[in-house]
Formats: sequence, structure tokens, C-alpha cells
Amino acid sequence: MVHSIKLPIRAVGLSPGYIPPEEDEPLNHNISISIIEYSETDYLEKDQVSIKQCLDRLDTPSMTWIIVNGVSDTATVAYLGKQFKIHPLALEDIMNTGQRAKLDTYDNQVFIISRFLFHNEQTNTLSDEQVSIVFGPNYLICFLERDKDVFAPIKVRLRKPSSRFRKQGSDYLAYAILDVIVDCYLIVIERVDFDLDHLEEELVRSPKPQTLQKIRHAKRQMISLRKNIWPMRDVINRFQHLESNLVTANTQVYLRDVYDHTIQTIDMIEGFRDVVSGMVDVYLSNINIRMNEIMKVLTIVSTIFVPLTFITGIYGMNFDYMPELHYHWAYFTVLSLMALIAAGMVYSFYRRKWI
Repeated sequence: MVHSIKLPIRAVGLSPGYIPPEEDEPLNHNISISIIEYSETDYLEKDQVSIKQCLDRLDTPSMTWIIVNGVSDTATVAYLGKQFKIHPLALEDIMNTGQRAKLDTYDNQVFIISRFLFHNEQTNTLSDEQVSIVFGPNYLICFLERDKDVFAPIKVRLRKPSSRFRKQGSDYLAYAILDVIVDCYLIVIERVDFDLDHLEEELVRSPKPQTLQKIRHAKRQMISLRKNIWPMRDVINRFQHLESNLVTANTQVYLRDVYDHTIQTIDMIEGFRDVVSGMVDVYLSNINIRMNEIMKVLTIVSTIFVPLTFITGIYGMNFDYMPELHYHWAYFTVLSLMALIAAGMVYSFYRRKWI
């Protein structure tokens, strides 16, 4: 089954940008914060840090990347939003996961929502999670739904002293995050392609009632993929052409490559949708062909037994005067005649290529 579609949960009648009341002290329930600080010469990485430590690092000239794992503790997230001056509308979208991918700009901040896709091998389901990004002049805050090491490739690059990554700003880090997310789309697409190939083989060789359920499952996967990936095209396109002092021309050049990968992924999804749509027709055609083959065999058998039934019907009549009944070899003669008729009909069908 496909991971169920998540909808934003929001009570009716609340004002725009409503967030739950803050607590005096953040509790950090079901939430963890990591911080990465880097420059051309220095690199610092810490896990399980406090909000105060994050605020202290924002005053440094180095680039600061804050990763918040878990958004279920709304009070703590609201406190974070207040300290980092995140707009209430953006903060509401961060806490209400299930948002559509989008890009918004606020006072000296850029807010991006993207959808991260992955395939759960244990349950054989396609799952999606929301990744929220807020970045300013020398910082980037990334909100994840759960503690998942999504950005390990970026961390590996940052740990290298010779990496040119360290010379870039927050816009380049945002590009790198989106690039990893889009690359994960391609991994998911490859898995879907593999599954569709096996489904096509099963559909052609021996379709079963369970095959139709698999086709429905694949169709829902295509809907989920399109729902999550299609809006990313608009996000990256807008990011690429964003007129802001937070986005450099150098980053915009790299965003073109991510945009191309997104378009490639969308094209593959559209192709898969056509394939899945055609699978239903192929399934019905195969069922009809099998039914026709069965009816063909039954018709041939019935046709062969028609003259044999006619002969046995004649000798089943209770007439007193039937001379051949008293013939010594009559029984074997009639059986031989019936066998010759059946063999002749089978040969005739074979010559006509009916069997």
C-alpha cells in the first residue's frame, strides 16, 4: 500500500499564522537539535544542543546550519520560531506537516517547503515527509519531521577542509539540500521502475486476481509521486530566478542543474502513469484471451461429442426391431465408428488451425 496522503490539520476559525501558546521554558520533548558551523578554515559539528547554544552561534561570522529533528513538540518549535524571528505564517506551515512544496520570502528570510520521499523496504510502501528550510544571511534552519540522517552526503562534503562548499553561503546550502532531495526522487523512481518491470512480466505471463490489486497500488504510487514532486519544479524555478540579496548568481547556476533533474523525474513519472494506465487494459485483454481459450476448448469438446451423442442417442431408443443389436461385433463396430468420427473432427480442426 502507498503511504496515506497527509493533510494539514488546522482548526476552523483560527487567525492566519496561529501557533499554540508558548511555554516559558522549551521542553524539547520528542525533538533534537544539531548544529553545524563552518567557514573556510573551521568546522564544528554538535548533536543534542540546546536552543541557547544555537542562538549564541548565530552571532558568529561563520555559516551556521541548525537541524531540528521532530516538530511534534509545538511549544518548542514555537519558541524556536520566536527566537529566530520566523514569520508566523511560515511557522504554522512548519508545524502542520503535509504542506505542498512552495517557496515564500519574508523580511530578510527565505522559506522553502519540500517533500522528501523514500521507500520503506519492510512495509513496501512509499512514504513522504516534509522538510522545511528557513535561511538568512549567515544561517540556515532545517526542520525535519523525525530524526533521520537525510543529509549525510552534505555533511561528508563539509567535513573536507579543501571543499569549496565552505566558501559558500546559506543559499548554496539550501541548494545542496534540495539537490539531495531531488536525487532521492531519482532513487525512488528507479525502484518504481523496477517494480513496474516485474509487474509487466507478471501481467503478460500469468495475470492473477492479485495482479489487479498490484496495478491499483502502482496507480496510487503514481498519484503520490506526482503530488509530491510536481510542485518542486515551481519551487526550484522560483528559487533560480529569485531577486534577493540572499541568493547569489553562482547558486542560481547550480539550481539549473537541479531544475533539469526535477523535469527529468517528472517526465519519467508521466511515462509511468501511461504505462500503469495501459496495464489495466492489458490485464482485461489477457483475461478475455484466457476466457476465449477456455471457451474454445469447451466448444471443440462439445462439437466432437455432438455426433457421438447422436449415435448413442439412437441406440438408446427402446425399439424392438433393431437388427444390428443382435450382430456379434455391433458394439465394437459402433465404438470404432465413434472413434473414427472424433479423430476425423480433431484432424479437421487441426488443418484449419483451430487447435
